[in-house]
Formats: sequence, C-alpha cells, structure tokens
Amino acid sequence: MEQTRYASRLRYLDAGDLDDSTVDFDGLDVRGDDGTHLGDVDGFLVDPSSGRVLYTVVDSGGWFTSRRFLLPIGHVTIDGDAGAMRVDVSREALRSFPEFDERNFRDYSDEDLRSYEHRMIEVCCPDDAAAAAPGGVPNLAARHYRQPEWWKPEAFRADRLHPIEPRPSKGRYAAAPPAADVRSQSPHDRARDDESPHFGGRAQPGDVLGLETGGERTYVGDTAEDEDDRRRAAERAASEREPTER
Repeated sequence: MEQTRYASRLRYLDAGDLDDSTVDFDGLDVRGDDGTHLGDVDGFLVDPSSGRVLYTVVDSGGWFTSRRFLLPIGHVTIDGDAGAMRVDVSREALRSFPEFDERNFRDYSDEDLRSYEHRMIEVCCPDDAAAAAPGGVPNLAARHYRQPEWWKPEAFRADRLHPIEPRPSKGRYAAAPPAADVRSQSPHDRARDDESPHFGGRAQPGDVLGLETGGERTYVGDTAEDEDDRRRAAERAASEREPTER
C-alpha cells in the first residue's frame, strides 16, 4: 500500500485563527535581520498529527518570486515591543529561497520535500546544509524546526486546519473581497459566517454582532440607549420610505 506523502498531511492555519494573547499574528509585520520589511504573516503550516508548526507563511506583497514564501519556524522570533516577527535571514538571501507553489506543494513526494528543505538550508545555513542528514521528511530534530515558546497546539482549533491550496491575498494592500450573497448560502455557511473569525470565536471591539430589522447593527460596547436610538432612527427612516396613502 502506498504511504501518504508527508507534504499532503500538512495543513494550513490562518494567522487569525491562532490565539492572539501573545501577539496579534494576523498580518503581523515580518522583518529580516537587516530590518527590512519582508511582508506580513499570512498563516502557518502545521503537522496535525503532532501539533508541531513547521513554517510561517509570509505574504511578500509581490517582491518575492511568488506571492507567498515559507520560513522554517526555527528562524523566526516574536518582538512584542516592536509588534513584529523577526527573521534571522536577510531579504537578499531570501530571494534565493525556493518558490512556494501552493498548487503543487501538497503533491510533493517525500523526495521533492527533502530537496525543497535542502535548498532552504543551503541559503540560510550553508554549514548545516553540508552536514544535513539525508533522512527525515523534514528532519524535525534540526534547529530549523525548533518549536517556539509562543506556539501551543491547544492555542488553535483543529477544525480551522485546512488543506494547502491557493488563497486570495489578505495583505495590507489587498482589496476587500466582495460581499457574499447570503441568500445563496446554506444555513451551515451562514452560521459559520456569523461566527467571530478570532480564536475561540471571541468577539473583538468593533465586531458586528448581529443584524436586526430595519438595518440595525449592534456593536461591542453599545449601551441599551444606543441600541434604542438606532432602532427609533431605523423606524423613522422606514416610515418615510412608505408611499403616502391617498
């Protein structure tokens, strides 16, 4: 029986679905060892069987050969004071990193993945590349995949892990996606859209909690008086739109 390829077992975790009690990872600024801006945190690649994180997925904003590239997790640290992810690799060195082709990555054979890993290590750590063990997919004992202190497998929900596939850009310069037509959605999809995208479904300041009749919108922090004022305004607007009876 053919064994499942390691790359196909990896799963994508959106940065917004990771617990943000340490730092807000969604769109977090990523900077190289020379201080240059490399992009924004888009997500992570996770081994769901072990709960280990292997890569940070970075949205390059277009300067890289592909829109996104991977950083082995052992090469990143979190600078909470600066609100940034620091990488011990320069922007110029990263230009030689292998391209992250989301369409083909999950179909990599184990040999393909070993080759991909080796090309990364040759760029960031040439001394390690010469001594890299031929086995392991990837070699989880290597310092390139050392687990960071802020990574906790219990800090994300397993149902938020998705297969690796091409995704729309969500970088700081990305256009907002078109609004979905809820009339064409199933009840399950509508319920999912109503859920807060933050870890654990927690509401955040400014989140829209629900839609009431007359186009009323309820926000975190609203008082009952605020809601009553908005309701009365909606009722007045609705009555003004009604045709005058003759």
